[in-house]
Amino acid sequence: MRRETENTILLLVGVSVGLIAIGGEFTRYVKPGLLPWLLATAALLIGLALVAILGDIRRGGAPRDHDHGHAHRGGMAWLLVVPIVVLIFVKPPPMSAQASTPAVNTKQAVAQQFPPLPTGRAPEVSVPDVVMRAANDKSGSLTGRLITVTAFVLHEKDGVDLGRIVIVCCAADAQLARIHLRGPAAGLAAGLPDNTWVRAEGVVTPAPYRTDIALVPTLDATALSRIDAPPNPYAYPRG
Repeated sequence: MRRETENTILLLVGVSVGLIAIGGEFTRYVKPGLLPWLLATAALLIGLALVAILGDIRRGGAPRDHDHGHAHRGGMAWLLVVPIVVLIFVKPPPMSAQASTPAVNTKQAVAQQFPPLPTGRAPEVSVPDVVMRAANDKSGSLTGRLITVTAFVLHEKDGVDLGRIVIVCCAADAQLARIHLRGPAAGLAAGLPDNTWVRAEGVVTPAPYRTDIALVPTLDATALSRIDAPPNPYAYPRG
């Protein structure tokens, strides 16, 4: 591969990482906490590419590879630019529930210390936090407490669930957190298509503890409204 090609590809990779980081598209791939590392990586790659390019210019051009009896097919290296350009200009759709691991694993439930729920009539609690509290919080912070959850609709054979894709580190480890939706407002969700975003209020009933399956709590919903999909559709585990 020619030096000019190497430097150009290195520069494009740095620019693409920087653009998706600044534009927010990086949340399609990794969790928001990695933003500083992405920006640092982009700056490092761009810096290395510029140093190499300026160095070649000062030397009067990049050194030529010697031909040892065979032709270098440098043109093929430019195919590496295709995924870089796609990364810059093509925004992938949100991951679907079918593309993630079936459920957040709570089979090895252990007692944990959870912070108190926010004050207010029906505080917003993330779906993965609800699932983990229902399985592991022995203080019963959810018991009898009216809460609000934001999630998308999932139609199952035994009723409607509320789901949220959870990213621990990156999209490769995405899992599905779900809550069974029951109660007076559950009928409103029954007529909505899969992946419709809703905000529901209700009281959570933890699932009976079992060691053979992941635990799925139930939300006895008293109010439910349809909403637009959030800019970042993913949820992230506490801590």
